[in-house]
Amino acid sequence: MIDVTLWLDLSGCLFRIDASGHSGSAEAGKDIICAAASTLLRTVSRTLEMEPSISIEGSAEEKGELHFSISLLEGYEKDWLRGVSAFTVVGLKDLALEYPDYCRISLRRTDSN
Repeated sequence: MIDVTLWLDLSGCLFRIDASGHSGSAEAGKDIICAAASTLLRTVSRTLEMEPSISIEGSAEEKGELHFSISLLEGYEKDWLRGVSAFTVVGLKDLALEYPDYCRISLRRTDSN
């Protein structure tokens, strides 16, 4: 089972992602569910890394593990991050809806990060 927890502030901006596990729906290299989750998570991570007003820190110490925190630098407008966050949430929730036996998504909202 792939477990992903998306941490959002009250304005809808991601500030942490924790993902672990494998779907186990097919053999390694042929698992479309793992491929979809990995692609979405890698894309959001790399998209955030390219934005100079965002600091991202995390690790992917082994296959099937990804953890990172997102910080906005002083004076940054949140609209861009809110859009990236919404895209990420929709993509991962759709994956979990389509493959509920293999992928679980949890959303956590808090007023502090």
